[in-house]
Amino acid sequence: MKKFLLMSFAAMAFSLPVHAQDYPTLSLKMAHPLAQTFPGAEWDKWFAEEVERRSGGKIKIQIFWSGQLGGLTEIKNLVTNGAVDIGVFAQAVHAAELPLTSVSAGLLNRVSADAKTAYELARDSYATKTVTDELASQNLKVIKWTVPTAYKLLCNKPINTSADLRGLKVRAVGGAFVPIWMEAYGMVPTRVQATEIREGLQRGTLDCNFGPIEWTPFADLQKVAPFLSDLNTGAFTTFQMYVPARTFNAWPRSVQTLFTQVAQEAMQRDLAALPKVEAEAMQKFTATGGSTVAMRDLPAFISRAPDMIEIWIDRSTKAGQGDKIKELIPLQRKAAQSFTNSRN
Repeated sequence: MKKFLLMSFAAMAFSLPVHAQDYPTLSLKMAHPLAQTFPGAEWDKWFAEEVERRSGGKIKIQIFWSGQLGGLTEIKNLVTNGAVDIGVFAQAVHAAELPLTSVSAGLLNRVSADAKTAYELARDSYATKTVTDELASQNLKVIKWTVPTAYKLLCNKPINTSADLRGLKVRAVGGAFVPIWMEAYGMVPTRVQATEIREGLQRGTLDCNFGPIEWTPFADLQKVAPFLSDLNTGAFTTFQMYVPARTFNAWPRSVQTLFTQVAQEAMQRDLAALPKVEAEAMQKFTATGGSTVAMRDLPAFISRAPDMIEIWIDRSTKAGQGDKIKELIPLQRKAAQSFTNSRN
């Protein structure tokens, strides 16, 4: 009987969830540039809480919201230097420092037509040696990324035709490629961080926001820019979560696996929630005075669209990165098929 009991206890111990046995005790700090209520940030919160729950409380992640540990442009360096355990930042803001990685976020307009395609482009790009080598050289390990709805133009005047875009000051994310696309249609790309959009629209330093619809009711943007163009400018992933690569590599395999699995689940939940998020945002937008404006010459606008992939290839080749982007080109072309099959 004694032998049977010992064997039973051993079997029970072996079958216990891994969190009861293999996780070290870790107290981690996450630097986050956004408010906890910012659209999509709830999945970073869910990630932190789920890691703690699945580790049986051994791994705790304290999130410092709203730039308490560093602003939008500062967190990358905090992660690279190992000053924080986890950091969330928009890699597009650091396109000059991360030229290969930043394109993984979808900085090329009208390549990914929807959030799922943008997510897959990022996932596949991050898995390449090209991107992993660039990140490793800066002590960065990407964990997850936010998946918003497709970016559209929200303006202080209706955009009935492409001619209406000429001269408008439009928010542009970091890097050279979004401005190139905008300038092709006469827009004036204006660099404004996500947290400063409403102020820019209110003060007139911006005429249009370039972003997903869920940002609009969150910041009451419709009160200063009530006209939403139906033009799909492309889907982009944003606000990536990073861990210092040396920190991640020093963790036991159980912790690495836990972070990876929970991050993947968080992103799938994010994607699954987007249709409802978009519908609710549109309902709030229209209920508070916003209106959608159909671009009457949309086919002509699309026919004039610059081939952003070719522009990126040309610029990267001239910058001496032609060999490095070879892995990434087919991924961009595959993603672009989503627009070929799209009606917008």
